[in-house]
This record gives sequence, C-alpha cells and structure tokens, in this order.
Amino acid sequence: MDEDFEDEEWPFGCEGGPEDILAPSGVGSAEVSKLLARADGEAGEFSFGGVADTLPVAPGLFVDGLGAISTPLYAEQAEKLIALCEKSPFGHNMDTKLDDNVRKSWQLQPNLIEFKNPLWQTGIENLSKTIASRLGYKDIPLKCLLYKLLVYGEGGHFVKHQDTEKEDGMIATLVVQPPSMHQGGDLVVYRDAEVKYRHDFGKADNSAAYQPHYAVHYADAEHALEKVTKGYRLALVYSICLPPTMRHLERQYDVPLTEELANAIAKMKGDDDSFALLLAHEYTENSIRNMGSGALKGVDSARFHALDGANALVPEDKKLLFFIVQLQHDVSYNCGGYDYEKTGHNDSATWFTRTGKGLGRVAHSTEKLNILNPGQEALESIWSLTAYGKMTKRGGYVGNESSKTVSTYTRYAIVAWPATKHSDKALKFMPMDVAAEALHCRKPVSAEEVSKFLEGASARIETENKKKKYGEKREVFSTKFFRLVCELLAGTGDPKAVNSFFTTYCGALGGVEDNEAFIPPITAIVRTFDWSDIGDSVLKALGSGVEKDDDGRGREINAGLSSLKMTLRVIDGLASGTAQQALVKKSVEIATQMADKELFTSKSIGLLWKWVIHSDDKKHLETIANKFREAETSLLGPSIQYLSQHLSNTGNDVKSAVLDPVVPLRVKWLEDQIKSLDKKFSWEMPAAKFSENKKIEEFLRGPEQSMTTKGVEKFKEFQEAKNYAAKHTPKEQVECSFELEAAEIDGNSFVAITKTRDCFLAQQKMLVNHQKELHRLKEQFGEVLSVDGAEKKRARADK
Repeated sequence: MDEDFEDEEWPFGCEGGPEDILAPSGVGSAEVSKLLARADGEAGEFSFGGVADTLPVAPGLFVDGLGAISTPLYAEQAEKLIALCEKSPFGHNMDTKLDDNVRKSWQLQPNLIEFKNPLWQTGIENLSKTIASRLGYKDIPLKCLLYKLLVYGEGGHFVKHQDTEKEDGMIATLVVQPPSMHQGGDLVVYRDAEVKYRHDFGKADNSAAYQPHYAVHYADAEHALEKVTKGYRLALVYSICLPPTMRHLERQYDVPLTEELANAIAKMKGDDDSFALLLAHEYTENSIRNMGSGALKGVDSARFHALDGANALVPEDKKLLFFIVQLQHDVSYNCGGYDYEKTGHNDSATWFTRTGKGLGRVAHSTEKLNILNPGQEALESIWSLTAYGKMTKRGGYVGNESSKTVSTYTRYAIVAWPATKHSDKALKFMPMDVAAEALHCRKPVSAEEVSKFLEGASARIETENKKKKYGEKREVFSTKFFRLVCELLAGTGDPKAVNSFFTTYCGALGGVEDNEAFIPPITAIVRTFDWSDIGDSVLKALGSGVEKDDDGRGREINAGLSSLKMTLRVIDGLASGTAQQALVKKSVEIATQMADKELFTSKSIGLLWKWVIHSDDKKHLETIANKFREAETSLLGPSIQYLSQHLSNTGNDVKSAVLDPVVPLRVKWLEDQIKSLDKKFSWEMPAAKFSENKKIEEFLRGPEQSMTTKGVEKFKEFQEAKNYAAKHTPKEQVECSFELEAAEIDGNSFVAITKTRDCFLAQQKMLVNHQKELHRLKEQFGEVLSVDGAEKKRARADK
C-alpha cells in the first residue's frame, strides 16, 4: 500500500498523507458526517455468542444412513459419521479446492439431517429473535437456514477466510455447537485484520460438555477455526437471512438525530451539495441487486436509515436521491525482473438504485467524490489494502515478457445529491445513458439546456477516453443516448439545435442497431419544424450508417433497419406536404441504387410501392416501375401482390401500365416452377454441388441415401475428420440436404454422409406457395392472361 499511494493520488479525489484524517468539504456535509457517528449505536454487534439457552441439550439429531447421533460425540460414532460425510472444500478465486493445510473438516448436507426433538426448531426460532436484536434488526423476523453439519477431528481447522453468500438476503452466519468434549477449536473473528472476538463455546467455564453454545458473525467478517487438539467437534452452521420483504419493514431510529441530520442536509448548497458515505461491510453484487438498501448490515444499515429518515423531513427542494455504488480503484505496475514501474491509477464505479436496479458502470471515472468520514479514519485506514484490497498478477509467463501487477481497492458507498440537481450530477458521475434519462425526465427542456448537456457529455467522453490505454475500446454515445436526446429536441422549437445534433453528434442512422426507436422522435421533429429549416440534416441522419474497420476503412452497418426502411417508416407517419415529398424522393434515390434482389425481396418494398403510387410526382412511380419490369421474374411475386392492393383505387391505365407487362411472365415462371417441383420423393438431388470432391457430388445427385468417405477422402486423425464434417455441412440446404458425421473404426477415421428429407420438404412448401399464388393471379388477371390479352401484352413488352 505504501507504494500504491506514495504519490498521494488517492481514490476518487481524496487528498492528504496516509495518516491524515479525511474531512469532507462543505459545512452541511461536514455536519452530516459528524452526526452519523451517533448512528453507530444502532448498528448492533459485529460478533457475539454464548450459551444457547433457548435450545434443548439433546437436539435429537438423526442422520440418514446412520441413525441417531448422541452428543457429546464419541470416537466410534464420530468415525462412522465421517465415513458418511464428504471432505469440506474451500473457495479460491473462482475455483473450489481441497487442501488440508487450508481446511480440514468433513461436511454433511442438510437434506441428510433431521432433528427429532420438536423443541430444537422452536429453540432456533427463539434464538433468531435474540440474534436479530443484537445485530441491530430488532423486531425483524430473520430466518436461520441450516447450511451444513461439520465434523472436526484432531488437527481439524480452517484458516482465516470469509463466508460466501449462500442464500439470497444472507447477512450473517450462526454456528451452533451441541454439547462437546473436544479441546481446542476456538472460533476467532477478525476486525481490521486483528483478532477482536474469540468464541470458545463454553470450554473456559467447563460448560461445553453440558450445554449447547452458539456464535454469530457477519457473513463478510474474516474468521478462522483454530486447530482441534483432542477429540471431535460437531457444529451446525446456519445462514442468517433477511426476509424477502425486508425493504418494506420500518424501524424506529433516534428521532433527535434524524431532525439534526435533516437540518444539516438543508444546509448543503453550492459545491457542498453531494456526498458519498463509504460502507463498512463488504457486499456482493448479487445481494445489492436482490435487496438494494435492505442488504445493508450493522453500522451501514443504521447510518443509511438515519439519512433516509432525515431526508423525509427536509423541504422538497432539498430532498436527496440515494444511490448504491461499488467504487473501485486500480493501481497498475509493470514488473520486469526486480523492477516495479507504476503505470497509473484508475477509478471506476458501478451504479445501482437504492432498490438494487443496476444502472451500469463508468469504467474511467474522473470526478472527485465528497467522502464523509463519521469514524474519523485516516486515509491509510479508509483505503487499506488488507481490509479492502487485493493484488493480482497478469502476464509474464512467456520468455522475458514483463508482467503486470494490479492493486485493486473495492468499497461500496451510498452516494447522495439533491433530486433537483439529478440531471447535472448524473452527467458528471453516472453512466451516460442514465444522464440522458435524467434530463429526459425533466422535459420539456430548452434548446440551450440540450446543447449544454451535449457539450458536457462530449467533453466528459473525451476526458475518459484520454484515460484509456492503447488498444482499449473507446467510449461512444449509445443509440439509447441519441434517441433520448432526439426526443427532447422535438420540444425545443429550435431548428439550430436539431441541425447541430444530427450533423455534429448523431451521424447517419441507417443500419445502426436499435435504430427503430428513432422513428417516432424523427417523425415528431419533421412534423414540428419547417422542412426548409431541418431537411438537410434529417436526410443525412436517415442515410446509411458507416463504421470503421480495424484497418480504418468504412463499411456500411447492417445491424438495424436499413436507410430505406427508416425513411419509409418516417414518411408513413407524416401528412402530405413538402417533407413527405422530399423523403419519397430520397427513398426512390436509395432504391435505384440497390440491387434488384435486395430491393424486391426486402421488407420495405410494400411501403415503397405505397408511397411512389401516392406521390404527387409520378416520375417516382415510373422510376421504380421501370426497375420492376426489368427485374428477374423470380423476384416479382411480393411486388405484384402489393401493387394489386395499392393500385386498386387508381385508374386502369396506371394499373395496366405497371402490371400487365409482367403478370403473364410471372404466371409462366410459376407454371414452370410447379412442374419442376411437383414430383414424387426421391433421394436424387440433381442440383447438388460438392466442388471439393466429384465422387461425393455424384453420390448427392444419385439415388443412394448414404455413403462414407472411405476410399474417397483420407484423414490422419479423428479430429481432422471432425473438422472436415464441420466445414462441409451446408448452412443453407436449398438445392440439397444432408448431414456429415465423423466416425472412427479400428483407428481409421472417416465421415459418414447421410441425405435428409429437408430439401424435399422445403420444396414441397415452396410448391404449395407457388400454387396459391398462381391461383390468385389467374383470378385477379384473367383478362390479361387470355390469349388476346397475352398477345397484346407480349407485343407491348417487345416495344
């Protein structure tokens, strides 16, 4: 730690030397910090225990497969019990390990255990009331859930560790020891890296053999079980959990303190308008997400509820919003040989609402937090590597490659600021999408406010990106961010703000992921403003989005709606007028640049026909109709159907000019396709292609159902055969369908090829669709399809 902060670059803007007492800035925050020290009396005890006088001496313990277990546990029965148990593992990083040097004990799952004495469960329930009161949860019905039965023999122990969160809402661990005659095996609990509590379970006063004893400690408390020096120790471990409704339960707090805190909060102003309260306990993300502030323990719970109660008393314009934040500070070093070179500090923050809803992470936080210090701790204590940090080493395993060592400090905090300043504070501290949501909640907002927000957001992104290392992904605005700002612009009444947004910040949206969400706000903007004022920037926004490849070349984005689809959807929401006609013209320009197959098979073709038909400029219809008449007949089905609908209310001349030249050709094509597809099932697939091996291609076209590659392809090993099968399994099976599977017999690897009926079934489905379309066309265009009509049509087509 000395090296980590020798430059006095402390996390989140803390200032001073290691032994300096951190002091919050501002009169109001300083007073809040001082008053919160009084809330510590409500916090409950960190660890406690003693005689479990609510429990019967004889628990009536019964183990499946062994029967009744007497206590104290004698050697013969202990060995039989151990034979039924499994070795106790321990967690290390993300792994579960077994090592007697770390942990030596045996365990039994709770489903194999039963308590025959009915007074046992009643006693546990009564004990839980005592535990709730001493933990600071008086009158809250904590649940004690049996986790495991543990057995320790001579030499049994567990080195210093922390419990994992075994149940949702778990806040503490209860260890119950029935009467026992073992020696050693004290449970020691640490606080600030020092032994603060020792539980001997009645050995000191010689009551261990005659009465049950218990010990309680918070789940995140470091603790250890010292070695059992003689005999056998049996322990029952329970998880102490908050009820699911914990967040809705009320607790009574120091009323005078609440009033004084309210007065202090009311004094907060100017730069003294926000604070961060570091939490003393450790928490998991799972517990915060599931229970929010209801997961807070001990002193953290007492302090938060004091703040929350005070906040209810302050005037509306002073009321605070509370957030739970995981603060992380990384100190990085490059290590080569015996040299350490510090490469930098980085703050990051993961944000949650007070109810536990995740709001996202800021990977490179650059703003200073106004941190409270009710415990009057020095900086070296607040950011202690022993209590709140860990060191990890990365790399350095190849040749002379240097390694990277990172010291990571993690603490949860309650961050608060006035609700009236939420959008400003969110822009400063929180994920950018959350900041946009905060401003959006205030609508309508002025153009000046939107412009100021965009400038601030851009400056912050630029600052955060400067903190990133080479190769690290740059921060960019999300589609959601742009969509929220776009919605705000419609209400500003300022076309300059609209143009600035689309040209300076937003860029082209065609193909961008989730761009469908932009259609309503863009439509609203086009409806609100004169097209002459915002038309050019809107057209640019509806263009095709482009992103750069790694080599710097641009490529069109295809993750969302196409530029054509977006433009047509906006047109669909407009009344007739200049804007609508300009956008129809834009859609026609886009369509003429598209390949026939892409255009006439797209989901946009129906809307395109609708709007070129209804356009006042008939050149648009003529342009698309010419492209339509020149396209391959196989592509014309959807367009004929849409045109039949949209031209039903137009004159016969228009309908004839567009459809009469192509319908007979489509009918002829359908008849040919039906003739080709309407046949009995056969394993022959005459259109099959397998360019890498002609013999396999001949098999696919022939009558046999299966073959192997024996004598056709050779494989050195089974993996090579698997790779071959994976490579040549067709992704789309239209002209043929088959499966490839690698196999091995007597050390010889090969691939089995088996034809499937998928291709035939797909063709039969296609056949039915063609037959339906043919029937519909003959009903709708009977006159055109007559001999005379057909001859006239062909003559017209030849001109």
